[in-house]
Amino acid sequence: MTRHSARPAGAPWLDRYRIALLVFLASSSFGSFAFPAVLAAQEAETVPVTIRLRDAETNEVLMGALVELRGQSRRYVTGMDGRVSFEVPMGRYALTAHKGGYATLRGDFRVTRAGHLTFLMHELGDVDTSIPERLLVRVAEFGSGRLIEGAAVSLFGGQARMTDGHGWVEFREVSGPVAEVTVEMFGYEKRTEPVSLQEGRTTVLEVAMAIDAVVLAPLEVTAQSRYLEKWGVYWRIDHNRVMHLFDTEDLIERGTPHLVDAFRGLPSLHVIGLWPLVRITGPRQCEIAWYWDGMPMINPYGSLEDIPREAIALVEVYTGIRTPSRFSRGPGDINTCGAIVFWSRRRADRSR
Repeated sequence: MTRHSARPAGAPWLDRYRIALLVFLASSSFGSFAFPAVLAAQEAETVPVTIRLRDAETNEVLMGALVELRGQSRRYVTGMDGRVSFEVPMGRYALTAHKGGYATLRGDFRVTRAGHLTFLMHELGDVDTSIPERLLVRVAEFGSGRLIEGAAVSLFGGQARMTDGHGWVEFREVSGPVAEVTVEMFGYEKRTEPVSLQEGRTTVLEVAMAIDAVVLAPLEVTAQSRYLEKWGVYWRIDHNRVMHLFDTEDLIERGTPHLVDAFRGLPSLHVIGLWPLVRITGPRQCEIAWYWDGMPMINPYGSLEDIPREAIALVEVYTGIRTPSRFSRGPGDINTCGAIVFWSRRRADRSR
C-alpha cells in the first residue's frame, strides 16, 4: 500500500570503523583479522596503537605471541591480556604475528589515528602441509569470518577456480618463490596480493574480503491493492487530498497505550478525555465520523481497542470541507465535521 524507496543496504561496521583498506592475509596456514584493519585520522607525528591477539575458535587472548612491524627493528610480545602497545607515525604497515601451535599471521593495515585492532589467529589443526607445490586459498568475509562461496580466485598466468561451499579452492603444481593471487566477488573489494610459497610443502592462504558498497540506481517500489484503488485511496494520496495518513508502523508508534492516542496533537482534531471516557471532535467541536473499509462504524470507541494495530493497513484523516463526499455525514453535506477512515490489511492484501 505505501511507497518505499528501496536502496541497497549499507554496511554499518564499515562506517563505524571508517574502513579504507581491508587486509590480505597470507600464512603457512590459517590467519584472519577480527576487526577492520584501519584507524581513522588525527593530527600527530606519532599515535598510540594497541594490537590484541585472540584465538579464532575460543576467543581466548593469546599471551606470549611475537609481533613484528615491517620497517621497525623492535619486536613486541603480547602480555597476559594478549595485547601489545606502541606508538608509530601515521601510515601503512605490514604486521607479522608468530605463536607456537598457530599459523603465522601476516596482514597490512593503515594507521590514521590512535586506536586498537583485534586479530584472530587459527591453530594449525589437521591441515596436511606436507604436500609440495600446492596452494590452498580460503576466502572469508572480513570481520564476520563468514566463508564465501562462489568467489573467483585466479593466479597470475591463467589458473582460476571458484570457491566451494566452505570457501576453499586448491591449486596444484604451483612453483616459484612467489604467486600472485587475485580474488573477486560481487559486493566485495577486489584483492590482488603476492604470496611467498613454502618450498617443498603446502602454502595455505586466507583472504579476508572487504564489503564494497555497490551503488545502484534508486528503485521505486509500489505495492498496489486493487481494493484500495477501487475506493480511491491511491488517487487521494497521489493528489495530496489526504490531510493525515498513518500506516501500521505509525499506529504502533503513536497509538500507545490506546489506539485513539495516535490522533492526539493533530491539527483541527481534539482528543478529549482519557480512556475509556474519550471522544474525538473536529474543529467546530462536532463529532468525527468513523469508517472501517468504507463502512460507517457504529461504536468506534468501544471497538477500537479490540483491533490489533497489525490488522490496520492505512488510516486516512480528514476534517472540514476537505473531507471526501463519500465520507460525509449525509448526501451533499459539504460542511461535514470530518472523518477517520480505517482500511484493513485483510482486505488490502487479499486483492493484490
